[in-house]
Amino acid sequence: MKFEFHLPTKIVFYPGSLEVLGEETAKLGGKCLVVTGRTFARKYGYIDKMRELLEANNVKVEFFSRVEPNPSFQTVEEGAKLVKRIGVDVIVGFGGGSAMDAAKAIALLASKGGDIRDYVGVPVDEEDVIPIIAVPTTCGTGSEVTKYSVLTDVENRKKVVVLGYSILPRTAILDPTILKHLPSHLVAYTGFDALSHAMEAFISKKSQPVSDIFALESIRLIFKYMEKAVKGDFQALEMMHYASMLAGVAINFAGTTIVHGLGYYLTAYRGVHHGLANALLLPCVLEFNAPAVPEKMEKMAEVLKIPSDSLVKKVIELRKAAGVPESLREVGVSEDEIGKMVEEAMTYSRNLENNPREVTPEDVEKIYRKAFI
Repeated sequence: MKFEFHLPTKIVFYPGSLEVLGEETAKLGGKCLVVTGRTFARKYGYIDKMRELLEANNVKVEFFSRVEPNPSFQTVEEGAKLVKRIGVDVIVGFGGGSAMDAAKAIALLASKGGDIRDYVGVPVDEEDVIPIIAVPTTCGTGSEVTKYSVLTDVENRKKVVVLGYSILPRTAILDPTILKHLPSHLVAYTGFDALSHAMEAFISKKSQPVSDIFALESIRLIFKYMEKAVKGDFQALEMMHYASMLAGVAINFAGTTIVHGLGYYLTAYRGVHHGLANALLLPCVLEFNAPAVPEKMEKMAEVLKIPSDSLVKKVIELRKAAGVPESLREVGVSEDEIGKMVEEAMTYSRNLENNPREVTPEDVEKIYRKAFI
């Protein structure tokens, strides 16, 4: 047995924990930039709430509320320019994965300069970067505890990754009460993102004993609570928030596989929500990978108390119960696109190489075709 496990992020988790934002930020500096999406924080009063909490702790605050779903290089560049102009000690990412990922990339670019493209795929593990606090508002991405910032190269229609321990948040504040604003379909989509993270991390080539513990518990909780969470049950939402964080820890060490690699086309080219893309592909990919990882399939089934040959069916049943579309056709994708889809999927080498079973273009085509059924 050989592995490394290092998680320096302080995790604060309880209903109402947003109240410690000012206190936690003040520990890191006296001026901060809060990075958010374009509507959620303002619509539900969190801009004013965060300003109040920060100023009560003598922290000066500015807001950058221009992050779009699947943040672009341009958005990161605009945020970094603002940071350089006003000067800040801390950056807070408040929102879903897009806002948190943008906050990480803005912190890196503002600290180190250059072009954000310079950092794509090149680990930044020992750089001096403006500290980040992450406050997730969905139950799916786990970005609050990961070293990844997923960005979109709009010009080339590519999802790219900036990564490294230098952009891992110093503090993650998880307040389940924020999830009360999340529409049921987004609970389902982000929940499936978390489930994909957990299952992919567990079967990946980089999986290791400690990340496996986080992944398995996340899987167990998601199957137990997702359906209730979609219906608005608060305890279930709280447990989904927790499960998402666990899955984030798992992928921080074990990474993702071809569920993500094949799903990126759907998001970059067709605008399909990232979690929904994962939900559409997860059963097909599990079925493809099963022969390569029979013991792992058995362990996942074991925590769900089902036979291993029922695992894929169980995922499909959960998808149906959560009201998630079941075919690529339902989200407007045409089988005429498969050639381009395969071509694009084969460019995501990081995901292909971490998959437990070798993947050929022919395999990718078969997986996509199954996702149309």
